[in-house]
Amino acid sequence: MPTSPKMLVTGATGKTGGAVVTQLLAKGYPVRATFRVQDARSDLLQRRGGEVVVADIFDLPRDKSRDLRQGAREARAADAASRARRCRLDGEPRYRGLGGGA
Repeated sequence: MPTSPKMLVTGATGKTGGAVVTQLLAKGYPVRATFRVQDARSDLLQRRGGEVVVADIFDLPRDKSRDLRQGAREARAADAASRARRCRLDGEPRYRGLGGGA
């Protein structure tokens, strides 16, 4: 049985990010979440099985910032590929521009 990909959640202490983490863990996905500081919220995530990374994205060394930007590009590309695949499976046009036409 293949393993699920590890999901990165930023903003895990917020309302939306916290809900995303809860749903991912409930569905069995491994979760890595970024927190600016280690506190009760990050401790709770660790107890629930998530991986915590304490980091402030505005205070990264240049090489780490470059890695983060590359990861974001890869995530956008994976999302676009997934959307295109879903459209083809649903019988919809492969791409619909802003005008909504085929």
